[in-house]
Amino acid sequence: MRGPHGLKRTRLYVTGWCCDRHTPAAVAGRPEPPPGPGWPPGAYLYLTPDQHTPRSSP
Repeated sequence: MRGPHGLKRTRLYVTGWCCDRHTPAAVAGRPEPPPGPGWPPGAYLYLTPDQHTPRSSP
């Protein structure tokens, strides 16, 4: 057992699910990297239903 687990949040890594105390960076003694920038403005996730373009049928 690697010790008590952090209950703040868990994330899926290549090695499996890890709590905030057992991430690869935490185990190596490094700080966690900052979160990425997310989706860029204008991405399809930000479009309202009336902005979607209809797909053409083949």
